[in-house]
Amino acid sequence: MKKGTKKAGGNKSQMIRDFAAANPGMKISDIVKALIEQGHKVYPAIVSQALRGTAGAKKRKSKRGRKPGTKNTVKTTNTEFDLSNIKAAAAFVRATGGVDAALSSIKSFQKISDLLK
Repeated sequence: MKKGTKKAGGNKSQMIRDFAAANPGMKISDIVKALIEQGHKVYPAIVSQALRGTAGAKKRKSKRGRKPGTKNTVKTTNTEFDLSNIKAAAAFVRATGGVDAALSSIKSFQKISDLLK
């Protein structure tokens, strides 16, 4: 600590808290005026901080980070996906002669299945 920075006379924050406890109806500006009249060097920010409690400490509501039980997984809508489905689709496209022919076959099949319902 630098020489000359510690002053005799006690804790200023405790003095402010004691004064505020003795005068519960006073606002911060009134407390500042009264303490200045008594010869103490105080500012509204110091009084506000002293009355708040611990100087500037904030309590964290919850622990930061992901919630317990959650995992980093990719959700898929179709869990029945299998490589055999791709192989069957590729064989169907080759058998019909191309993608356009396969699509027209599927559309025709859909029309027929709608009529049978």
